[in-house]
Amino acid sequence: MQRDYSEFNIGRLIYGRGSIAFLRQYSGKNVAVIYDSNVLDEAKQESLKELIGGDLRFIADISAEPAFSDIQKALEELGDFEPDLFVAIGGGSVMDMTKAVWLYHDHPGLAFEDAFKPFQLPKPTGKSSIVAIPTTSGTGSETTCAAVFTNDETQEKHLILGFEIVPEVAILDPDFTDTLPKTIAAHTGMDALSHAIEAAVCIVASPIVISTALGATIDILQNLPISVNEDDPEKRGRARELVHYAATMAGVAINNSSAGLAHALDQAGPYFNIPHGLICGLTLPYTTAFHSPHPVYAELATRLGLGGADDSEKCQALVDYLWDFNTEVGIAHSYSELGVDEKEFFEKISDFAAIVEHSMAARLSPRQPSVEEAEEILRAAYYGEKPEVK
Repeated sequence: MQRDYSEFNIGRLIYGRGSIAFLRQYSGKNVAVIYDSNVLDEAKQESLKELIGGDLRFIADISAEPAFSDIQKALEELGDFEPDLFVAIGGGSVMDMTKAVWLYHDHPGLAFEDAFKPFQLPKPTGKSSIVAIPTTSGTGSETTCAAVFTNDETQEKHLILGFEIVPEVAILDPDFTDTLPKTIAAHTGMDALSHAIEAAVCIVASPIVISTALGATIDILQNLPISVNEDDPEKRGRARELVHYAATMAGVAINNSSAGLAHALDQAGPYFNIPHGLICGLTLPYTTAFHSPHPVYAELATRLGLGGADDSEKCQALVDYLWDFNTEVGIAHSYSELGVDEKEFFEKISDFAAIVEHSMAARLSPRQPSVEEAEEILRAAYYGEKPEVK
């Protein structure tokens, strides 16, 4: 008898303070490390060499959102080295770069543009694998089938998509998050929060996705303000640990559904050199209002103890909560507050809105905006007009 069934994809997760020691499992391997030197200084690099042994080479130092040209540079640095393992230690940019370098190394004949055809990647050859060690709590790239890159010429974002690039193992060691500056903790945390909330209302979200996403949402909402604002090291450390795990589960949720409209509207970020998570956090109250009323938003409002006689009132309470939450963790409410030039923003607004029309994240949102509606969201977000559920 034929049955309908669903699948929930989740890779192997190793977690806990000090869990980087799991890398001893790969002792003696040839290892290529892609990293961020702001996180992995020379002393830590030496410790990593002692931990793994073998032929370990640091091939690419990635400290900003990667572009097409960065992939080529990293492949040149890799040269003819044949690693058994690629290790990514850093934020989402590092992990995304590792996925791309691994892919082109695994398939040296793959045409550059063919990697950007969604879910048409060649099967892995098995000659190497990826271990991802996130050092920020935001992108969820350690668990996802996506890698994001910017076109150097147009500044548009492009994705490599395919379950083939999901890291074999993700090591979640909160020790790396203890020294994060407050602003980075806030920005990356808002990226994770956006993932969680958007995954929960994605039109292809399963009950397991919704459950996972709402759990991650509540953990982030409860702990991110402590992670950002608490001065007591013990309390802050515990909060950062919980946000770190929740960010990964938010990544798992989008990997089994999709990110949403706040991510589709993030094109202004790379153009104006604004951090991705900051843009997502700024935009989230506006997109939440746009998609409201929605039963999952109403359920989230209920779980948060917010009031409301019906779904519309509960959703408005959630929008207001997110607005105030942004204030609490230091996220701006508008582009103007960030110092973005008004004339320049509105010269580009139609271009940003047009990109949304072709965005898969927007198409999988509860309501896909027209170009005019996308422009209206961006306009309101420029001036900081507090959103209302209609």
